[in-house]
Amino acid sequence: MWLVLVVCIVGVLVVKSSASASRRQSIVRNPDRLTFPPGPSFWRAVKSLIKMDPSQPWLLFMEWNKRYGITGHLTYVDLGQRLLVIDSEHVARELLERRSAKYSSRPESPTMSLYGWGFTTALLHYNEKWRRHRRFYQHGFRPEAALNWHPVQLQSAHTLVLNLLSNPGQAVDHVTTFTASTIMAVTYGYTTLPHDDPLLNIINRAIAIFGQSTSILNIILFSTFPFLQYLPTWLPGLSFYRDAPISRGLVRKMLDAPFEFAKKSMADGSAQPSLVSEFLARMREDEGNGSFDEEIIKEVAASGLSAGIETTSSSLVGFLLAMTLHPWVQERAQAEIDAVVGSGRLPNFDDRASLPYVEAVLRETLRWFQTSPTGKCAPHANTEDDVYNGFFIPKQTIIMVNIWAIAHDESKYRDPHTFNPSRFLMQKEKLNDDNMQYIFGFGRRICPGRHLAEASMWIAVASILAAFQIRKAKNERGEDIEIIPRFTIGQVIRPAPFLCEITPRSVELEKMARTEG
Repeated sequence: MWLVLVVCIVGVLVVKSSASASRRQSIVRNPDRLTFPPGPSFWRAVKSLIKMDPSQPWLLFMEWNKRYGITGHLTYVDLGQRLLVIDSEHVARELLERRSAKYSSRPESPTMSLYGWGFTTALLHYNEKWRRHRRFYQHGFRPEAALNWHPVQLQSAHTLVLNLLSNPGQAVDHVTTFTASTIMAVTYGYTTLPHDDPLLNIINRAIAIFGQSTSILNIILFSTFPFLQYLPTWLPGLSFYRDAPISRGLVRKMLDAPFEFAKKSMADGSAQPSLVSEFLARMREDEGNGSFDEEIIKEVAASGLSAGIETTSSSLVGFLLAMTLHPWVQERAQAEIDAVVGSGRLPNFDDRASLPYVEAVLRETLRWFQTSPTGKCAPHANTEDDVYNGFFIPKQTIIMVNIWAIAHDESKYRDPHTFNPSRFLMQKEKLNDDNMQYIFGFGRRICPGRHLAEASMWIAVASILAAFQIRKAKNERGEDIEIIPRFTIGQVIRPAPFLCEITPRSVELEKMARTEG
């Protein structure tokens, strides 16, 4: 990839020195001659990109902001594609929410289309098709509608407990199955098998290939240099998109297979309540008026499915890592559960308001580890020129929010690198008003499934804490195997594999999970 970057930089230099560069620059009209937001020069940005850790680009963006963006929490760089990085929640809300009419589109994403994901709601431009997608989500995932899925989430949580009990060494697979089974049931009325479900295997393969190949650097490069997608994959640095044809095939299956299951279930009378079955029924009632369309329903369903599985399961893996590293946090949460719930059953959603420390553990997990450190799903793009704090922001600039920087802001979170759920509690163990909603995005592009995702994460966290003790694994000498947290590369990240021991807290655990399930 670095060779490709160098080749592209040389190409940009040639373009910049030619007449075509003048024409390109003339597209940016700045009649009042306002200054652009502060940021590194072309060459400084290039040197930084070459030297940066590709697994943590948000650290480079944070370094840029400390050096250049102190005055406005904005850092601007032009590498042939204009990029604006925001590292302040206040500024993000000012631009992406209060000025959402200008900042709700998405940049061109050839990387996403290359892998077959261009249909997803999160990547659509701010247009009528996106509005049609959004209307579906507002109906199915609004807060009051999300309450209807609590029984499904509770059942999946009990299955998660049973899976961890029978095979604790496959914890990561179990939390992924938990997340997928919930979303598959809600979206398609489909009940996944406990292991090796054929539909889930297709979806997981598609998500895995996509996640491994869509780092922030790749996205920026392909947005800036779209000709890369036409070069042969045997060139040094381009091997990462050799799997693109495989990905496109898997994504097509992901769109079609579960949807066809829902249609068949409706036809034979076996369909369980689901968003797809409801939308298909309404499509029939619509009688060709154009409000509903099978392909749109497929796209909306697959968009919510793929986004929810990867982000929610990754957050739960982050929770397992946090508990392994911080057993004293785990013990305090378990004491609260024991006092409120007792030892004769597992927690349910009626207990949530009475478990503030468990809620704080979830919030701190979301703050300490972000599945999308540079913004939920995809960057924004502005469709009009704008001025903020005297800085000129030309249209068609990629707008990226550094969520990691916001979540580690020392002015808001004291000692931000320490895992400390108590930061979310006030006196008398009451929760403060910092609900960590900024991790779900901003403005009109905020994650529409956030209420469902948050409920799934809470019931999983509460159930695992109630049922299990999580500790570091031991070596052959009985000593703790130390863990150095590392993370995967991609648009959505998760902790790299780590060793831990998960043991039941009660001999009655299996009976409780089976009885309540």
